[in-house]
Amino acid sequence: MFLQTPTSELGVSLPGHSPMPSIPVSRSNATTGATTPLVRRMCASPVRMADLAALLLALGVTFFSSILPAGRNFSEVLALRVPLQTLLLCAALLATWRLTFWVCGLHQPRLNRTPGSFLWRVPVTVAVCALPLLPVLVLTHGSIPEVLRSAFVFWFTGTTLFFATRAAYYSYDAYVSPSFRQQRNVLVIGTGPRARAMTLALSNHSEYRYMLAGFVDSEPQNDCGDLGPVLGTVQELEQLLMRQPIDEVLIALPMKSRFSEIQDVMSACGSAGVQTQYSLDLFNTAIAKHHGIDESTGARVVEMVHNDQRLYLKSALDRIFAFLGVVLLSPVFLAIAVAIKLESKGPVFFVQKRWGRNKRTFGMFKFRSMVVDAEARMAELEKHNELGGPMFKMKNDPRVTRVGNFIRKTSLDELPQLLNVLLGDMSLVGPRPLPTRDVERFSDPWAMRRFSVKPGITGLWQVSGRSNTDFDQTIQLDLRYIDRWSLLLDAKILFRTFAAVVKRSGAY
Repeated sequence: MFLQTPTSELGVSLPGHSPMPSIPVSRSNATTGATTPLVRRMCASPVRMADLAALLLALGVTFFSSILPAGRNFSEVLALRVPLQTLLLCAALLATWRLTFWVCGLHQPRLNRTPGSFLWRVPVTVAVCALPLLPVLVLTHGSIPEVLRSAFVFWFTGTTLFFATRAAYYSYDAYVSPSFRQQRNVLVIGTGPRARAMTLALSNHSEYRYMLAGFVDSEPQNDCGDLGPVLGTVQELEQLLMRQPIDEVLIALPMKSRFSEIQDVMSACGSAGVQTQYSLDLFNTAIAKHHGIDESTGARVVEMVHNDQRLYLKSALDRIFAFLGVVLLSPVFLAIAVAIKLESKGPVFFVQKRWGRNKRTFGMFKFRSMVVDAEARMAELEKHNELGGPMFKMKNDPRVTRVGNFIRKTSLDELPQLLNVLLGDMSLVGPRPLPTRDVERFSDPWAMRRFSVKPGITGLWQVSGRSNTDFDQTIQLDLRYIDRWSLLLDAKILFRTFAAVVKRSGAY
């Protein structure tokens, strides 16, 4: 139904083309007077905290520069105790400096339309921050020359640190960050001038390296013919999302004349769990978890799954516990490996191609529990499938070895998937990764939304009957987990997993 063509990389400049300035797609365009994405990131909370830390460091340098020349050595200075009054003074200064930042507009994007605006705003802001120190310096030093010298040391050190922080940030953003950008496959809906402008704007995205899969349009135009292929119509979008690994859909259709098609696109993306971008905030979907503005394209982003800071914590915990699990269970790994080799010839591990997040495939590790030619004998056993639907399950599978029967019932065959968690392909908790054989039998687009999150070793299916549930119940459990996900839910599932393993419920 769709053409299989190589993707075009938007992470590099496309020769002979540049974004069309006549179409106000990106709000970060400097020609419109708006602030750039880099400037907006420079005004974020991490930079504000770094500026406060820089002023505290400048204050320390000022203190040491006035103490050391007085005849005290460095060890004597370090032995000095900090009185409570000094700590209260520092707290008051932090509050005053934070207010000064706001008054001077140092961290307000609308007042810093270009990076060059910091050239004069930084030294002025640091100078104003030095004013509250003058009364303290007068009381401690007495002489005006010493007061002015200490004030200059504070201003010079603070200004230097401010500029050094920004220079480091700019250098990282320009030369280091692009090397670590994540790859995302994007599908563009529309082929007109707006589609061209929004597609080209993705080449400068700060976080992702976009790969253009192609365009979808029921009324193709010639504006995007040199950027990529037209893969089909809007009516064919659901099937396309089912079979190709698309991370994001960019909607660039004219609003008035194609309104109903845009609604169809939003519905299809919601069913498949694929993130979308569109230029105006006019649509709602019950599945969407978050709305935001993409800084590079100026488009509205609709995320169909949870995507916030908790995922970073989840990923860190996954790797920590997976590493501990591999270390602590290494004697068990060794014992199972020996048992498998003693019973039958063949490898210890069985590596199977499975579908993971956003329909990306990876090799999933398991202890081999079947004979070596188990995959070749699959076709003759299809008629004995006891689960129903695309997934295959059989209680008395003749391909299972004696050792394999034991490790499958005790779920020990799943232990090598801790390695997949360490590699980042899987999580401890999530929908189970399915083999290609099962996925190719999917007929309903809504079932593909289970691939919008990282797969897991255990999940709601494992603690709700496992193989005793049918295919539709399994998918519904996966979608319920995606919609209601939280770190607390993961903890509950892990706790219930231990009970399910001990009871061996539904394991075969």
